[in-house]
Amino acid sequence: MDVATQNGNGGNSMVHKCLVSYLFLFLAFNTVLLAQDTDLQSSVDYKVNKMKKVLNLTDGQAYAIGPIIKDYLIKRVAVLQEAAGQGIVDHVAVKNILNGLKESEYQKLSKILNEDQLKKWINKENLMATLNPDNAESADDDGPTLGADGANFKF
Repeated sequence: MDVATQNGNGGNSMVHKCLVSYLFLFLAFNTVLLAQDTDLQSSVDYKVNKMKKVLNLTDGQAYAIGPIIKDYLIKRVAVLQEAAGQGIVDHVAVKNILNGLKESEYQKLSKILNEDQLKKWINKENLMATLNPDNAESADDDGPTLGADGANFKF
């Protein structure tokens, strides 16, 4: 008689432990994904609301640009994560890929925004990139901050 039969559970204990382990891993993985999705959606909402305010978007325009912004952010994060996983990073190649993603985003936005709105947004993003080259798409771009080195004006 084997141990499982002696315990009276017919081997179900091992199966139960495996199922509990898989369930735990599944829930942990989904929790991480949910947190990432929440962060991503917060970033999308922030950017859409910022664009709505700066560009005087209609509700229809704001609704339509959400998926475009989300797609861009997902691809941007993927590129940066892949680059971070490499030992030696070709910064020029990464920058070129990110520029291509941005151009694709602008092309899609051009179908929703009018010419003046798109021009204004591109100029704003270019200005932000010039003033804050390390983190041009910071969520903290609502105004000046005061630090040890003085005022940090963000537009």
